[in-house]
Amino acid sequence: MPVRSPAAHASLLIECGLVPDVWETTYIHVLAGADPVLEWVRGTAPRPVLAALSPADAADFEAEYAPQLRAAYPAGPGGTRFPFRRIFCVGRKS
Repeated sequence: MPVRSPAAHASLLIECGLVPDVWETTYIHVLAGADPVLEWVRGTAPRPVLAALSPADAADFEAEYAPQLRAAYPAGPGGTRFPFRRIFCVGRKS
């Protein structure tokens, strides 16, 4: 599911009669290990996929997914830099 923009979140709060305070930041995590991004995301995005697969199929999935993550987020000096976007939203009654 795509994540809405900060402006879209602000619009939703306004439609609810709230005064929005919305901001976005990207944290750069420096990760270590052979497949650090896979380890990082394993508990979030692929969970529904892994849960639907047999243990053998889940291992096959990760075996194909891991090299793609390594290519997208190559290791560098000091570790693998993984940008992690977050949008924060607060709505206040006026």
